[in-house]
Amino acid sequence: MAEAGDVGDRVTRWFTDEVEERTEGRVTFDITPANSLCPANEIAICVQDGRADMGLSITDYTPQLFPTISVANLPFVAHDQQAFMQSMYEVNQENEGARQVWEDNGLVPIAHFSPGRLLLGSPEPVESVADIPDVSWRQSGQYILEAVDAAGGSAVTLPVPELYEALERGVVEGTGMSLNGVTAYQFDELLPYWTDPGVGHYNSYGMWINFDVYSDLSDEDRAILDEVTEELNGGAATDIARELAGEQCQAVHERTENLTLDQWSDEATDEWAEMVRDEQLDSWVSATEAAGLTGAQEYLDTYLELLEANDTESVDPTLECIASSEPS
Repeated sequence: MAEAGDVGDRVTRWFTDEVEERTEGRVTFDITPANSLCPANEIAICVQDGRADMGLSITDYTPQLFPTISVANLPFVAHDQQAFMQSMYEVNQENEGARQVWEDNGLVPIAHFSPGRLLLGSPEPVESVADIPDVSWRQSGQYILEAVDAAGGSAVTLPVPELYEALERGVVEGTGMSLNGVTAYQFDELLPYWTDPGVGHYNSYGMWINFDVYSDLSDEDRAILDEVTEELNGGAATDIARELAGEQCQAVHERTENLTLDQWSDEATDEWAEMVRDEQLDSWVSATEAAGLTGAQEYLDTYLELLEANDTESVDPTLECIASSEPS
């Protein structure tokens, strides 16, 4: 599962508490610490093969199981946190090819939600694509790695627990991370400059239940679980994420003498997006078809339409934090 107190942990506990209460204890959950029952990079496989009944993890660990969810990794696509979550839920419920992938994998999707917008942390200010090549980067996800490469930079993938030491030793000089990473892992001690380049939401937690476990629930309890799932995707998880982001922002404010938090201009963001967006949308369709999703173009078109339809027009909590951090 997720680390205690982070957004994945809080969302999981909301979900399990609600299911337990509404089923009057007929359905209960034994939540284990991260890496105790299954290694982090095998949690989805553990749920699939029955070692765990339910799990939560970053979907990048097992991309072979989640061709439909890899759309979350596309930069410059998803900017509204609730629209991202609701659209991921709806397209995976509605699209025939996606439903077949889930059935083939023996998993029932509960939710997929973003840990937050991408921030770039660096030892010196990074204000546009022209500055990207000046830093050796740690990034997460195929498409952001490609975007860094397109800007003339270099990037590698490293697990978060190894990142602090890698920064100290100069293996990498900067990182992509959500707001949580700025202070929760003390990366601000080494990287004083943090900026939002306009990439948006770039990664996804996934929560799933084993298909047989789900099917073996009584009709009444399965209906309750579905009801809580709808509420989770309909706004409950986003409310939890916003509350946590407020706490994270407060931690950032308490360290303002050690770090700078800002965002790129629209012109700088557009310059980077124009380098990669259309090409990556096309390559996603080809790669996802090859990975087993029938009708990947239809799936992508539906997802993009849902993002627009579900847009709440609210200010993202990361951008709110940046605005409140800037001098008045």
